[in-house]
Amino acid sequence: MDILTTKGQISLTDERIVAQWIEKNFDFLYIETPKNSPALIDAILIGKINKEIKGIIETKCRYKLTLEKFKTSFQNEWLVTWSKVHNAIQIADSLGVPCFGFLYLVDEKTLLTQKLSEPNGKLNVKIRLETTETQATINGGKAIRTNAFINMSSAQVHNLKE
Repeated sequence: MDILTTKGQISLTDERIVAQWIEKNFDFLYIETPKNSPALIDAILIGKINKEIKGIIETKCRYKLTLEKFKTSFQNEWLVTWSKVHNAIQIADSLGVPCFGFLYLVDEKTLLTQKLSEPNGKLNVKIRLETTETQATINGGKAIRTNAFINMSSAQVHNLKE
């Protein structure tokens, strides 16, 4: 599994930085899925007080990418494998909660958060689908698959440097 590699462990450490920041700044617990086996989602948000599920999370860490470069070179579009996004939205819909996308720009410690879908599964953001060749995993390789290009123009921007 990719999570067991050096790059995978770095990404997991960075995802956990996001989780700690979320828990420190909001009334949520960020409950990650098991990382030693494949999971359709990255995490579940649970209310700290009422212990209800509040959302399903897809989290990605990106390296060597500033917010400015993301806006200009990538037109504010976050590339994620469509099957990951689709599965997360379906799971959120089945639980009656929203699905959120967390994009962490590690080098400048900037977190973009975007509600991807409403509790009824209705999309909350523009997603463009395209079959493209991309890096297969965090460790490299190539894959041709359907990818989601998620418009993050309305995402909330959080500075994790504090």
